[in-house]
Amino acid sequence: MQILSDTQSVDFGPYLNKSVLASIRQHWYSLISDSAGMKKGLVVIEFRILKDGSVAGLKIATASGDLDLDRPAYGSITVSNPFPPLPSEFKGPYLGLRFSFYYNLQAPKASSTQPPPSKSIGEEDPPPKP
Repeated sequence: MQILSDTQSVDFGPYLNKSVLASIRQHWYSLISDSAGMKKGLVVIEFRILKDGSVAGLKIATASGDLDLDRPAYGSITVSNPFPPLPSEFKGPYLGLRFSFYYNLQAPKASSTQPPPSKSIGEEDPPPKP
């Protein structure tokens, strides 16, 4: 997961890990079909969470080329919508996010010259295999 917008120095870690990442991961795993279990691919999705927690601007930024992989990734966000409202100390109009869904691929390691990104959705726990 990557934050694409200005956080205005608000720590979104607890909100993203507890509310957003957990929901998306749970729904993603439940939507993966048996036919996708052995396939490899990467799906990158971008969207915004508005102040009230609703999702806007949901789009596939990088498709895997396989609907068996693209649909669960996209669906995991639509089923999770809405999320809890953004933290009250955040005064911006939305939080822009990019999620990378790795199917049977290793997430890239962070470079030492760049600040470490947040965890990718599949980095800790790979999707279940049939």
